[in-house]
Amino acid sequence: MKTLTLIVDSYSANDTILRFLKEKGISVVETSLKWGQYMITDSCVIYHMTTADLARMTADKTIFRRILDFKRSAPEPIVIVEGDPLAHSDTVSIAALRGALSFIAMHNRVPVLTAATLNDVAEMIYVMTNQAQNGMGMTLSEPAPAETAPVADPVVQTRGGNGHAPKDPGELQEYIVRAIPEVGPATAKAMIKQYGTLRAVFSASAKELTQVEGIGQKKAKKIVEFLDGKFDK
Repeated sequence: MKTLTLIVDSYSANDTILRFLKEKGISVVETSLKWGQYMITDSCVIYHMTTADLARMTADKTIFRRILDFKRSAPEPIVIVEGDPLAHSDTVSIAALRGALSFIAMHNRVPVLTAATLNDVAEMIYVMTNQAQNGMGMTLSEPAPAETAPVADPVVQTRGGNGHAPKDPGELQEYIVRAIPEVGPATAKAMIKQYGTLRAVFSASAKELTQVEGIGQKKAKKIVEFLDGKFDK
C-alpha cells in the first residue's frame, strides 16, 4: 500500500479533519484550490459543507452559482454535507432545501454524501482517498502531485469556495445566465442565441421566455420571479 497524498485548501480546510487525516498517515499538502477543500485525485475534489452552510446558501440563492462554479473547476466534484441536510432551519424551508439538493444531484450530476458528524466527514474523506489512490480492482485517477497543485489567483476568498468567473466574453455571458435557477447549460445557450444580449435576456417577459427551446410556462415564471426578486437587506 502506497503512501496516501491529499491536496487541501489551506484557507478553508477544517483543522480537525486535517489532524485526523495526518494521524491516519496521509501526507497532507496545503495549497490554494479554486473550489472545494480536499483534492483526492487530479480530477476529484470534495466540497465539505455543514447543514448551516447549506441553509444559508439556499436562503440567499448563492448555492446555484457556487455549485456551477465548483462543477466547472473539478471534473469529478463531490459534496459532503455534515449533518442532516433537511434539518429544521429558521432561515429556509425544508422544501427549499430539497430543491437545492435536487439542483446539486440531479440537475448538475454532482454526488451528495451525508455524514452525521465532523468525525464522520473525516472518516469518509479518508476512505475515499484510500480507495481512489490504492485502488479497488479498477483503474482510478492518480493523485495530483504537490508541485503541480492548482493555485488560484490572489483574490478575497470566502469559506467554501474561491472560484473565478471566465474571462472570455462569450463564456462569461453563459456563466451569468447559468447562475439563474432553473437554467442549465443547454437552456443558457438557447437563451443567449434567442436574445443576443444579456440585457435582452434579463428583460424578457415570462411569455417571451417560453419562445426559447426548453422553457415552458412554469419554468419561465420561476425565472422571471427570481430576476424580479428584491435583494435581502
